[in-house]
Amino acid sequence: MHLIIGNQNYSSWSMRPWVAMTHFGIDFKQTKVWLDTPTFKAEMAPYSSAKTVPVLITEHGTATDSLSILETLADTYPQMWPADPRLKIMARNAVSRMHSGFFALRGEMPMNCRAHQRLLAITPACRNDIDQIEALWAQCMASAAEQGQTQAYLLGEFSIADAFFAPVVVRLKGYQVAVSAVTQGYMNRLLANPAVGAWIAAGLEETIVLDADEAGTDQA
Repeated sequence: MHLIIGNQNYSSWSMRPWVAMTHFGIDFKQTKVWLDTPTFKAEMAPYSSAKTVPVLITEHGTATDSLSILETLADTYPQMWPADPRLKIMARNAVSRMHSGFFALRGEMPMNCRAHQRLLAITPACRNDIDQIEALWAQCMASAAEQGQTQAYLLGEFSIADAFFAPVVVRLKGYQVAVSAVTQGYMNRLLANPAVGAWIAAGLEETIVLDADEAGTDQA
């Protein structure tokens, strides 16, 4: 399989399948296409008519969206979703909400692995998104506990849901967002995941700066 991604410092949508595939030990070739360059669309054209990242090329066809990629992979690797039917539904619901919502957070707090202790004014709309995410995470973890799951992640063992919210954790940490103790505990556990750490480390090695994705002020 061949995964085409954007900048690891900035591309939250690329992070999701990369982290999931890395965590589950799925072998893939990686190609990185730098975002927001004059040649970006031309470079992406051979991989996808949408000319966006991420893209996964498989022997059966090409998936051109983060959720499409992960659903495609889950057909072969069902362990990417929780085994318990109730928890699987919750995981799918959580992923769907992230995929199609939380626009204020996504717009005002761009993912930036290099952001460290940045000061950022959070609007009420963005704070509302954060509050909803915190409530969603707490509900997922409580439901997992009720089903006897003792693992560290949203629905017990690591799943697509955790991969989908990994970029949010990077945002909350980088912009020093005040969160609950429950949220902070989950963030710490997800940041300790080797696949998440590997993505962040790769992002930190990049030197390209995209002004449109730089927000906040570095704390002196």
